[in-house]
Amino acid sequence: MKKYFFYLAVAVMTIFFIACNKNNLINGSLEIIEGNATLSIKAIKVQNGNSEIASAKIILQTFKPTHDGDMIVYTATYKNGGFELNIPATIPEGYLSPASNILIFEDNILLSDTQAKTTSFSIGAHNSTETNIGGFSFSSGKWNLGFVYADRSFTEKGISKGGLEYDCSYKKGWNIVYWYWSEKNSIKTTQSPKNEKFICSFSPNVAL
Repeated sequence: MKKYFFYLAVAVMTIFFIACNKNNLINGSLEIIEGNATLSIKAIKVQNGNSEIASAKIILQTFKPTHDGDMIVYTATYKNGGFELNIPATIPEGYLSPASNILIFEDNILLSDTQAKTTSFSIGAHNSTETNIGGFSFSSGKWNLGFVYADRSFTEKGISKGGLEYDCSYKKGWNIVYWYWSEKNSIKTTQSPKNEKFICSFSPNVAL
């Protein structure tokens, strides 16, 4: 009987561990956690970062025809060479746009649900006076990654006129999207590439 409860306890602990970590992506100096309540992006050691950076910021603009002040801002303090951004699991509909907008430019891309709406974002770097001085990106050298929010589950499949293969299966909520370009083949996918270590890098604004 004691052995039974011991193995049962081990099994429960194993299931709990897997359940808590199955959506964690920890590669290189980057940790991304897709939780039930938030999307957490933790950049531990930002490449090319400097002391001028004070914060990392995401700005989502409304797609409604209203004044420019309609926006959502998520900010994280930049310290010890990194930052941690926490974004709610649900984004208001007014900040989403139809995923079918891509069909305007790409006849060969098919959506399983043309009523689906999405949004994505970039992460800006700001100094102590709130001036944008550049941005943060995520790459393994070959692959890049970004984030797409979907209001429902749907797929995005096909090959664009430029030769980019779309192989995305979005779930409701936040999704990590990976892509790379090459002369032979290019792809955008929601499938995590194997054996890739992603890092966060800072790129300053280019003076015109």
